[in-house]
Amino acid sequence: HECSFIVFLLSLCKIGCFNWTGAGGGTNPTSPEVIGHASLSLLHAYLNVTRGLQRDYMLEPAGSHGVWGLDDYHCVPFYLGACQMRAREQWQQKRQLNQKKKKLEAKESSGIGTDTDDDARRLPDNPYLPESTTVTDPSDPPILDATHADNNDHWDPSIIRNRPILESYRGTYLYLSCIHFIQQIKPGVPFFESSPMLNDISHLGNWSKVMAGLLRLFEGEVLNKLPVVQHFVFGSIFKANWTPSRKGPLEAPKRTFIGGPGGVEVTGGMPVTRAPWAK
Repeated sequence: HECSFIVFLLSLCKIGCFNWTGAGGGTNPTSPEVIGHASLSLLHAYLNVTRGLQRDYMLEPAGSHGVWGLDDYHCVPFYLGACQMRAREQWQQKRQLNQKKKKLEAKESSGIGTDTDDDARRLPDNPYLPESTTVTDPSDPPILDATHADNNDHWDPSIIRNRPILESYRGTYLYLSCIHFIQQIKPGVPFFESSPMLNDISHLGNWSKVMAGLLRLFEGEVLNKLPVVQHFVFGSIFKANWTPSRKGPLEAPKRTFIGGPGGVEVTGGMPVTRAPWAK
């Protein structure tokens, strides 16, 4: 179901539903920034619906044990959430560089800084961050949006074990929301038992490694699995334009050998196997 929803969004994108109108009135192709904002907002809304169904109707996960999901049901939200956390990490790196630059400028100008220059304090918009954020001095209180708050601290993947952070920022960051939902539906169960793979991921050093690993996981364990992709509907928008690895349909073997390839050749089917005690 998750893959079908992603393909649906891809189809909408390809037919121009996410295009935006420029200042001159012309329509521009979908930009990565638009895709970034849309992916986060739509996945948040999608998860609100699916989680309600899973919780209220106690739906069984795929394969009874969530064979294609990190939390029994989903995989893609974890990857997009890791992308969002990586974007936050990059923003913090730029923030630190801006602060160092301001300090150098202040020293060169004999203490007359540029703290009142809003253009110097504001960082470029990041498509995976919920709101544009203004860089402040470390001594200043953080500027928080009423809807999307952030304490501006450094978060590595182990932050998922910090319950106050999960409670405070699950509405802002998709990855934290996914972890919080697991703890909701599996209360009292140690995280390393309920989600051993996610627990192992939390020991990685940075969000770039988490992103790369989750993408490989999705490609290998979801998109490369016939039980999943056999439900896709291909057409003029979502095309199946790859080269098949097998020519023609599968056929049952017409010859076989007793005792391996070097054994006795039998044509017309397998010989009857007699019971060991039969004479």
